[in-house]
Amino acid sequence: MALFRAVETSEPPSRRLFEDPYAVPLLSGKLQALARIAYLPVIGRVVRAFLDFGWPRTRSSGVIRTRLIDDLVRESLQSGIEQFVLLGAGFDSRPYRLVEAAGVRTFELDHPATQRAKRDRLKTQLKIAPTNVRFVETDFEKDNLESKLKNAGYDQAMPALVIWEGVVSYLSESAVDANLVLLSNLLAAKSRLIVTYVHRGALDGSLTFPNARRWRWWVRRGGEPFLFGFDPATLANRLARYGFELQSDLSTADAAKHYCAANGRYESGSEFYRVACMIRKRT
Repeated sequence: MALFRAVETSEPPSRRLFEDPYAVPLLSGKLQALARIAYLPVIGRVVRAFLDFGWPRTRSSGVIRTRLIDDLVRESLQSGIEQFVLLGAGFDSRPYRLVEAAGVRTFELDHPATQRAKRDRLKTQLKIAPTNVRFVETDFEKDNLESKLKNAGYDQAMPALVIWEGVVSYLSESAVDANLVLLSNLLAAKSRLIVTYVHRGALDGSLTFPNARRWRWWVRRGGEPFLFGFDPATLANRLARYGFELQSDLSTADAAKHYCAANGRYESGSEFYRVACMIRKRT
């Protein structure tokens, strides 16, 4: 995703969907070299063509999902939410590049090794580390998430914004349910949860989506196969069991039509990769 964000940032200002100055520094080795090549005139187009040929719809879906989540984050933080949580933060740079996130109490949760790499690479861009961001080293298979957050200063009585991006698809159904129960208990009323997921029909074969088979093969070959998907038709009812009210649910293909029409570019997105936003109801 950092590579996709870096390549998107190399687009001319009139065409790009967002700007991420942290994407290239967060990369290393061959991926960083590939990202830097994307900034070269003419040759940069070859990088985009290479990515789109090898991973059809993946890059376009990735940049569309980034823009969509960016807008949902901005809207949530502008509404007055004062806590921001990134579950499995990876190399997400929103706490640093979104103006709305400046000064908001932020908790980045991820594996210690991932966080060490991220913090080391961020030093090239951030001369002074922001005091509002707290890195919470977490082994999601062993640690108690609620305790980790509370010890880091999370206030369970205050509404929070939580991003759960690029994670749900790789968990078992029981793990997804367990995490929804945990989040339901952890989040105060009016909190918002943003989740990315794949359409269940693309996993069980009940529906056909362009390039879904190739995408599933690619992630399986990378050692992280898709394991779980929601059914959009029943998502609202399923979330209601955990005290969440569905606010929006879009495929990246549908979102692409909205974002790309204005700047004369075509991004296909994916019909089976989706972004849902929900609000924690009053108990």
